[in-house]
Amino acid sequence: MAATPTTKVLVSTFLSFFLFLFHGASPAPVASVRGLSEEGDSSALLAFKSAVSDDPKGVLAGWGGSPDACNWTGVACDPVTRRVVQLVLREQKLSGELSSALGNLSHLRVLNLSGNLFAGSVPPELGSLSRLKFLDVSSNTLAGTVPPELGNLSRLSSLDLSGNAFAGPVPRALGKLSRLKQLSLADNQFQGSIPLELTRVRSLEYLNLGANNLSGPIPAAIFCNLSALQYIDMSSNNLDGEIPIRPDCLLPNLTFLVLWSNNLVGGIPPALANSTKLRWLLLESNFLGGELPSDGMFGGMRNLELLYLSFNYFRSPRNNTDLQPFFASLTNCTGLRELGVAGNDLPGTIPPVVGRLSPGLRQLHLEFNSIFGPIPANLSDLANLTTLNLSHNLLNGSIPPGLSRLQRLERLHLSNNLLSGDIPPSLGSFQRLGL
Repeated sequence: MAATPTTKVLVSTFLSFFLFLFHGASPAPVASVRGLSEEGDSSALLAFKSAVSDDPKGVLAGWGGSPDACNWTGVACDPVTRRVVQLVLREQKLSGELSSALGNLSHLRVLNLSGNLFAGSVPPELGSLSRLKFLDVSSNTLAGTVPPELGNLSRLSSLDLSGNAFAGPVPRALGKLSRLKQLSLADNQFQGSIPLELTRVRSLEYLNLGANNLSGPIPAAIFCNLSALQYIDMSSNNLDGEIPIRPDCLLPNLTFLVLWSNNLVGGIPPALANSTKLRWLLLESNFLGGELPSDGMFGGMRNLELLYLSFNYFRSPRNNTDLQPFFASLTNCTGLRELGVAGNDLPGTIPPVVGRLSPGLRQLHLEFNSIFGPIPANLSDLANLTTLNLSHNLLNGSIPPGLSRLQRLERLHLSNNLLSGDIPPSLGSFQRLGL
């Protein structure tokens, strides 16, 4: 049976008495030892406060007024040991620097200082917080390199450093965080390649490296080793090479794959079809090419909600003008809400099967292609469309009056085509249309 906190205190007292009998020493009372520990936590918190240069909300004004730090705003303590286990001061507009004294809060499990104006660097002393499970300093103005000492936080399950100005390489030491489930380094200035050491963190479920200056290929081991991954975002970097998903790399839990705005080449890996839980596939603004996927890719992705392949170099299946196989393959995606294949210079006509896409489809982007022929009348079957963009194509004929049935439509873009005739008066019935 696991020892309760009460029995732990009794055992500690017994050991002190035991030492007294055999060594003749006077044992320090347990309460006084605990008091010293609590005093150390208070001192660390007051040192943190002294490094805060501006507290416009006065959230720290009461710190020090009460001798019990457990009553201070943003502080939570263990009810038995009275040691500080949480410091949560998110979105308080605090500015200043992070005090190295935070590393003295040896029982701390949660540190959340996100959404403030802290500057300077992350003190390496934070790496001594051996009990820490949650560290969030996102959305500040912190800079410099991330100290490798953070790799010593062996119990850490969530690390969020996003929305700062960190630079230099992604620390290889983060690969030692064997219990880490969530890692966000997004929206910083990290440079260099993605370290292979990250592929050792097999517990990882959420990985966000988006909006940095990372370069080089995506390590194949990210897809092959990290089978627990649900969310991958490496968008808005300078990554190159192909998307390295091999047939033997199963990603059964992958739900979000966000790789837009890189320098990726090649096609969409056929093995991605194994990720039947996929909800977002965002690959726009790369140099991807090859045939648009058809039946084999999307047939099992019934949960797919967002699909963006825009501004790449995809071509029609079998290198002709038939777009039917691609759109037909998406009719199984009954949860599809947004579809974008703009900017691929695709030739062909809009097939009637488009009208059989998910009834929940809200955005359809086909602009900047070479699509010709008439606008199909059955586009009006997509009753929940809010955005329809067919601009910058070679569409001809007249505007179907039936489009007036799209009562949720807010944006209709038909410019730069070869359309003729009058604008149907029925389009005047739109309540929220902006051309």
